[in-house]
Formats: sequence, structure tokens, C-alpha cells
Amino acid sequence: MNKYLVRLKISHISLTGQAIGLPQIGTQPGMAVLQDEWPQQKGRAYGGFRRYNPRVARSQLRRMAQWAAVVLVAVTVGSYYLWSVRATGNRFYWGYDLGGYYNYLGRAFARGRLYLPIEPSRELLALANPWDPAVPDSYKMQDMALFNGRYYLYHGAGPAVILFTPWRLLTGHDLPENFALFLLCFGGFLFSCGVLLRVLALADATPGPLLLALMLVALGICQGVPYLLNRVFVYELAIGGGYFCLSGAVFFLAGSIESRRRVWWLAASGLMFGLAIACRPHLGLAGAIALCGLAVSPNRTRSSLAAFLAPLVLVGAAVAAYNYQRFGNPFEFGVRYLLTGADQNRIKLTAGNVMPGLYFMLFCPPDFSSVFPWVRLVLRNPFNSPDSHFPAGYVIEPIVGALYCAPFIVGALFIVPASRRAAVRILLGIALASSAAVLLFLTATGFTTQRYEVDFLPLTVLAAVACFGILIARSGGITRAVVIATFAVLVAYSVIANLALGISGPYDEMLKSRTVSYLRIARWFSPIKQFRPIMNPKVVIDLTAEFKAQPNGFLEPLITMGQQSYRHFISIEHLRGKLRIISRSDTSTIGQEIEDPGPKPVGIGVVYLPESGKLTIAVNGQEILSHAIGTLVTAPAQITVGENNIEFNVAVKRFSGRIYGVRKIVTERLQNRHALACGFSYDRIARMLTHGGSVADAHSHGLTRLRRASLKVKIQS
Repeated sequence: MNKYLVRLKISHISLTGQAIGLPQIGTQPGMAVLQDEWPQQKGRAYGGFRRYNPRVARSQLRRMAQWAAVVLVAVTVGSYYLWSVRATGNRFYWGYDLGGYYNYLGRAFARGRLYLPIEPSRELLALANPWDPAVPDSYKMQDMALFNGRYYLYHGAGPAVILFTPWRLLTGHDLPENFALFLLCFGGFLFSCGVLLRVLALADATPGPLLLALMLVALGICQGVPYLLNRVFVYELAIGGGYFCLSGAVFFLAGSIESRRRVWWLAASGLMFGLAIACRPHLGLAGAIALCGLAVSPNRTRSSLAAFLAPLVLVGAAVAAYNYQRFGNPFEFGVRYLLTGADQNRIKLTAGNVMPGLYFMLFCPPDFSSVFPWVRLVLRNPFNSPDSHFPAGYVIEPIVGALYCAPFIVGALFIVPASRRAAVRILLGIALASSAAVLLFLTATGFTTQRYEVDFLPLTVLAAVACFGILIARSGGITRAVVIATFAVLVAYSVIANLALGISGPYDEMLKSRTVSYLRIARWFSPIKQFRPIMNPKVVIDLTAEFKAQPNGFLEPLITMGQQSYRHFISIEHLRGKLRIISRSDTSTIGQEIEDPGPKPVGIGVVYLPESGKLTIAVNGQEILSHAIGTLVTAPAQITVGENNIEFNVAVKRFSGRIYGVRKIVTERLQNRHALACGFSYDRIARMLTHGGSVADAHSHGLTRLRRASLKVKIQS
């Protein structure tokens, strides 16, 4: 009890603003002073006046800073998503009837039909077995289900129900698929942010603005979505829809904790879990685990369980009816009738696939490089061992394990010690258990590809980030500093790795379709010239090689240039009494045989001239091969002699003989530098002027900036 008392005796304020009652201030010793909280109205003064409280003011400023961090990260991540779905040159085409698979499905639903508005070709229908993988691609629509003379989409109908059909009914046109993927992924990210904020608030572990921003960045970038956005097709839309629905389901589940409207929150959660099944059927495992979590919750009631289960069962029944109406079987999604490659029109869970699948999905290392974008997908043998073989029928694409994409997910293992509240532990446990169940299902199928990681990785990332936030709030001193530093370093690496995979994508689409833009970005992040990718550099290589005798058919590397698209590989194949020099580009391969020199040294010269796009190879001063390879993209450091950095499954890793006297010259064309600086391609101007275009035409396209850069274009008549 303090010495002074401030007693407010204010009744009301007159219309003129004059106070009828004035404060009476007493300063006699022994009287109580103004306290931080009034007994009846905490934080407020009588008469409606708000008292100044330094702690409340600091709390409000902190809250405002936190929300500013949330808004800033959301805008940044959303802008990146929006850029990424167009980075490969795909624009948003509004007001058209488009040719995407989900555009077809949305159009079919809008007309009240289940089959797609496409007629199968007569050649396909005339075949006795149209599902044979050997059927020519010109006869069929790849990865569509053919049944009773109709095309159906075997991918989940969820995205069509959520976006494509409503858009078609409202506008009469199709929704661009790349914009739909942006909406699904950005919506999933916002739901994840809401879950994180709710969990941290329940655990009394709200972090500062900077740490919160770092956590939100981890949710938006490190969950595999950047890779998904690089290529937009039916596969990515189904996975993006599953990500959106699963994140929304967990968001509503988190909102039900300590809510007066718990039943409504749980009903919305059950609905979203059901829609996740409509996008990716195996995501139903997450709904089953969530139901189990609610059943063991200390706050469970029959009404809450019924509210969650009813929409989940309703959507599941709708999916079963959808399948029955199409294929006569409620459990047939169309996989058996899929027009696809060998061993892909089946779902067969095999225990022998689990261990290789876990290795690829979790532990498979990427190909690290000093050249932008530094982290690349790679195709390896199981457990990265040449003695390990794939199980029969195993289907795999290049992949990077989740622990290399987001190593901080190990923090999800600290759910129990991190959170002291049972509700938070159950929620994070549901997220982690759902992720583990989906992962095990995927590994058992024998289908392994990078995009599948988005089925399970976002929930793991969410659980891990929440656990780190709670651990940081519970710790102090040097322990807190170490945990924050560890988390920050791991997230920083994860952001770089995921953005790198988002740039390269599955097929280097950005490098192929927007080469100049790709190289401009590479220049921003490549201060060292040796590691800076160049388009069409002049390359001169001289070397002396001594060959070692090898069995017939043995293939070994001689020179590699580049590592992604527009690369080149020169190898040596050993034949009986001869050597075959092979020049391999992305589009063509030619070879030339020479006599086997035995142990004698051989002088080899390789020249690539960007003006002609031809690569020539000379042996002992005599030209033996000329190969029109076209465009070449490589950094000087990626031009290696005697090493195989490209064709891992074709040739051995290193040259078996001896190479010495290597002289390598890599020169960037002046035109390339000007084109990158001005944002346009030298080849584009050359094509325009060569095919009859005038300088005025170039000017109308904004290309005269290259002329200001002293670019000289030679036109041959």
C-alpha cells in the first residue's frame, strides 16, 4: 500500500465538455495511492477515462510490431508466390476457355457432368488395350483415366469444387491454373500462420517481432511449396489443394481450443479434412488421426465429436459416390484406367518400398554446387550406394530429402517437453502424427518424387516451428541465445535451399523459357566471376590425354560444360581397337571413331564458337567432329576436364587414364553482358533483323536500348 490516494469522483461530462465532478486528490500519509488495476474495472478509470499504464502501452506497441511483422511477411511471401507461378513465362490468361486438366473438370461440373468434355481419339478407342503404356502419345491424353469411352480425371476433384467450377459458373470462362495454384498455396500459408499464432498464444510463448517474422518465413518458404510453384500442372494443383485443405483443417482445429463456439470450429475442421480427401485421398489419414486426438482430449464431448465427424463423413461419402458414378466402384479413383507409363497405373503398398522411400523422402542429399542456384535435385541409387538396387516396379524422379530441405524439422521431436498444456500437445501431436502417417503411405507406394513432400512436410514444419517458439520462450540466458541462433541458421539455410529448388524446378523451365531473366538473377547472386553462369561463352580447351585400356563399351568422361539445361558432355567410349569420341547435348548426340592410340599421348582440342553455335573437336591437330549444339549455358567453374558432373548413370565419375597440359579459356561475349544489362536477348534482335525486321520494329519492342549499349549485330544476307 503506497502513501497517496487519487480518488476520482467524476459523474459525467456535460454537453459543453465541462466536467461536473472534479478529481479530489488526497496526499495524506497512510492513504493508498493510484494502483495499476482498479478492483472493478481493470485498466480503466471511472467515468470512461483511460489511465496511462506503461506496461499496457509497451504491450500494445509490442502487439502492433508483431502484427506488422505478420503483414510484412504475408505480403512478401504472397508476392513471391505470385511471381513464382509466372517465372517460367506462363501468364495469367483471363476470359478464355483454357486447356488445363482442371479447367476441363470445372467445365464438366458446371455442365452437370462427371466426364471431361474431350472426345478420345478413334485410334485409341479402336485398340484392344488402350491402357498399354506402349500406345503412342499422339493417341491419348497423358495421365487421364479412360473408361467406357470417356475421359475422366483421376486426380482429386477438390480443386475443381473449391475454385474452378465456381469461377466457371460466375464468369463463364476458365480460371488460369497458375493463378489457382497461387490461391491454394497462399491460402494454405495463411492458415498455417493462423495456427502458429494460436498455438503460441495458448502456450504463452508469443515471440518478438523479428523472431516471429523468421518463424512465418519458415512456414511460407521451407515447406516445399516454392518447388511446387515452378511448374503448374494437374499434379501440382491436386497437391496444392491438399495443402490448402489440410492447413485449413488444422487452423479450425486450433481455433476450437478454449472457444465458446467449439462445435462450429470443429465442424469447419471436419469439413476441411473431408475436402483434403477430395484433393488427395491418402490425406484422409490425417482426418482419422485428428478424430483420435479429439477422442482422447480431456475436453471431449459427444456433441464436439459429432460436429467434427459429420462433415468429414459427408464429404467422404460424396467422394465415394463420385467414384461409383464414374467407375462403378466407390473405392476406385481411376488409377487402374490411367493412360500413363509402365508400372504407374496401380497402387500397391509394399513393405519393401518403405526403407528406400524413407531414404529418398527424408535423407537423400542434394547436389550442392558453388554455381547458382547452389542446390539441385539429383537421381541417386537407394541409400546412395552403387550396390543398392531399386525394388521391382519402383518409380522415382530426382529428389532431395526433407531433412536437407528443412533440417530444423527435428525440432518437432520436442513437442512433449516444449508445451505444458495438454491441448497444445494434442494439436501438435495430431500435426506430427498426420505427417508421419502420410509419409509412410507415400513410401509404401513405390512412387517417389519431390512434389510429394508437400503432402507431409508443411505439417512437420508447423509443428517444428511451434516447438522452437515454445522452447525459446521457456528458456533463458545462454540457452535461449543458442536455441535462437541454431534456429535462425537452420531456417536461413532452408530458405536458400527451397528458393534454389524453386528456381530450378523439376525441368529447369525458367532457364529454358526465360534464359535472360534466369541469368540476370544469377548475376545478382554470383559476385565471383568464376561461378557466374554465362550464355554462349567462347570456349577453347587444349589437353593431352593418355588412355588406359578398358573393356569394350566402357564409357568415361572427357569434358563437361554446365550442369543444368543447355549443358554439354564429351565422353570416350572404348571399343575393340578403337575409341569413340561422343559429343552429347540436350537435343542431339554425335560420335566419331578414331584408332586406339594405346599408351601414346593424344592431343585433344575443343572449341565452341557462340557465333555459329558449333562445337568442334580436333585430335592431334586434325578436326574430326563438328557438332551444332546451339545454346550453351555454363559457368567457367562448371567446365571440367576428366570429371563427370552430368551423366551419373551413363559414364563413370572420373577419367581412368591421365590428363595433363590442360589449357582452358572461357570468354563471355560482350553482347551477352549488354543483353543482360538491358533485359533483352542478343539472339532475339538477331532473329528480328535477320527475318526482315527493321530498326523501327526493334524500337517498337523497346530493344533499341541494346544499340545504346554499343551492341553490333552482323546480318548475313
